[in-house]
Amino acid sequence: MTVGRARAAAANTVTQVREPLPIDELSLSGFIETAPGVFETIQDPVVVSNEQIASIVRLSKSAPRGRARLLLHGERSESLHEMVIALPRDSCDRPHINFRSGKSFLALSGQFAVLHFSDDGSEINAVLLSGDDRWPGDRICRLRKPIWHTVIPLEGDTAFLETIIGPFEGNIFAPWYPEAESAAAARWTEKIRQAARSVKWN
Repeated sequence: MTVGRARAAAANTVTQVREPLPIDELSLSGFIETAPGVFETIQDPVVVSNEQIASIVRLSKSAPRGRARLLLHGERSESLHEMVIALPRDSCDRPHINFRSGKSFLALSGQFAVLHFSDDGSEINAVLLSGDDRWPGDRICRLRKPIWHTVIPLEGDTAFLETIIGPFEGNIFAPWYPEAESAAAARWTEKIRQAARSVKWN
């Protein structure tokens, strides 16, 4: 469901008595779940609380795609996209690229590494980010040009604000990274995790 349709549905909703909402649904009550683990809003201004960040962290651990996100922009066609994204500790997305835009990451909680790769995957560089004083790391990373990249959670509950130019037309996954559920993919995953764990921070 798009936010536009969600707005129309909300306008035609008849108030009904219902059971008390679960805590996550209560804290995300300003957002509408438009796909599993994806929440959109028609609020303006959009305000995100610490409780809502904690809620999507919890939801990411059971979401079908292993992530949960709050979309802060209104439509996919908008020129600026911002999302609060939460990843569980075992997350390891295939390296990908959006050829339209660079990308910014603002750490909100936990510690994680933003890894970026050469075009053939032979070179791996990483930036350590942290949203919590308990773990070392910088707070913001900006990839100024489109580049192959992924995010690896390291400590605590990983949540970050991602900013990218829209409209979103889909990610392209790295052709040198093996398909999931294969021995080769498992080796690559361990290689990426090792690169993330070995990041030095001054």
